[in-house]
Amino acid sequence: MSDTNNQNQQNNNQNQPAGEQTPAFDYDKLAGIINGKQRADEDTILKNYFKNQGMSPEEMTQAIAAFKDQKAKNTPDVAQLQSVLGTAQKDLLEARVNAAATKAALKQGVALDSVEYLLRMADFKDVTDENGSVKDDAVAEAVKKVLEAVPALKGTTEQGGDGFQKIGGDGNQEPAGDDVLRRVFGVRK
Repeated sequence: MSDTNNQNQQNNNQNQPAGEQTPAFDYDKLAGIINGKQRADEDTILKNYFKNQGMSPEEMTQAIAAFKDQKAKNTPDVAQLQSVLGTAQKDLLEARVNAAATKAALKQGVALDSVEYLLRMADFKDVTDENGSVKDDAVAEAVKKVLEAVPALKGTTEQGGDGFQKIGGDGNQEPAGDDVLRRVFGVRK
């Protein structure tokens, strides 16, 4: 019996290498085999189902093809979804930057109707961090640089000290007489 135990131990030692190496395999080949097996199982399941429904071999072939076509149509296009997601993320980041820039421009006295032009001229390349968050100080600096280059974008200072903007004439003009109105409208006396 001891000879048999020695042989078993020797066989066990031969099966276990000294460095405990993991077996090498080709992942792509293994994935292909699994996919092939899944397709074969799917075909077998479909054939059995359609056979139980009483279909002929030609009808089964057509039904399997129709099933696979429908399955392919219902499978989402991952590349297209990633493209749409990337575009949406880019648009969202641009909207966040524009909102922060609008806020900074209004704080720096830019007239509301000039903000759009300022946004077009400003360089917002380095106003986000690696996480995609907007850096408000960098946005304010970009707005400031545009205002230094084009001070006309800033609101006019013709406002009174109380914060109200003057609308209309000064009231110092004399009222237009009948002669002036007739001349303007081309009416003869």
